[in-house]
Amino acid sequence: MKKQKVTLEIIANEIGTTKVSVFKALKNQPGVSKELRERIVQVAHDMGYASKNENENLTVTKLGFLVAKRFFLDTDNFYTQIYYHLSRECALNNIDLSLYILNQEEEENEVLPFTFTQNQQSLNGLFIAGELSTSYIKEAVLKTKIPIVAIDFYDTHLEIDSIISDNYLSGYSITQHLIDMGHKEIGFVGDPHYTMSVMDRFCGYYKALLKNDLIYSKEWHLINNDLTGAYNIDYAIPQSLPTAFVCHCDMAAYKLLLKLQSQGISVPEQISIISFDNTDLSQNVSPNLTSMNINKQDMSIKALKCMLRRMEHPTLDPQKETVNVQLVERESIREITVV
Repeated sequence: MKKQKVTLEIIANEIGTTKVSVFKALKNQPGVSKELRERIVQVAHDMGYASKNENENLTVTKLGFLVAKRFFLDTDNFYTQIYYHLSRECALNNIDLSLYILNQEEEENEVLPFTFTQNQQSLNGLFIAGELSTSYIKEAVLKTKIPIVAIDFYDTHLEIDSIISDNYLSGYSITQHLIDMGHKEIGFVGDPHYTMSVMDRFCGYYKALLKNDLIYSKEWHLINNDLTGAYNIDYAIPQSLPTAFVCHCDMAAYKLLLKLQSQGISVPEQISIISFDNTDLSQNVSPNLTSMNINKQDMSIKALKCMLRRMEHPTLDPQKETVNVQLVERESIREITVV
């Protein structure tokens, strides 16, 4: 009987690790612990792994990260943090990750970035971060026929995998937190039509008001950015203000803070502000913002696992996974004492 050829995959299965880890260990490359390296070398020796097999080629996985400029460069650093963590996870798994930034003209014309079209033949999968229109994804992205994982959004019209946070529950929880602190008049900052995330956060906010028999006032619903993502402070503040505002993200909260301070209104003494995302911006303003933290590293890890699963099982039903959130309390909110 012909003796079975010992391959990297057989060694990996024997140990319970990855083929990439075996390759790195036998090539004495970084990315493998000393203990695992020694075990791999020993098992390979015991199994009779021939040195000529050490040149066995590994196909390098190449993934893309597509994000609109309005999300990546023009706002806070939420998506840059996602990209940072995802890049690290890919590097640890010997995966190449390329960044593709979509400008407004390309988005409106439903075309892919030029750099993407130059490389798409070699890509094994694509992450889409932020939210792009259903039409854009259908007309520009899905036609590439490569696996797709959406990060921080979902689209009920598309059968694609999504990694999200529970924005509806977060919107409810963050508003209920203010109510528990004695606030009865609470406004909202953000356009629900901007992204699905903002819509879900607004709906959670609205539910908390209804559940506690509190009034939703259109006068207290402020919008300080347009549908392109551009923020401004050129909007009117109502004469009669609530005691608190729920802001759809840290940047929206920051712009509101500037507006209030320019009119001599202090935070949190007169108005409390609470927001979402817990980006660096939340700690770089005064007062520091209370913000709902979305675990960006967890989101990145789950996105990569989802992508690798999709590549291995292309016919699976679309998966939607959620990541953990936690409210980080800082100086921008205060408790109202009921006399």
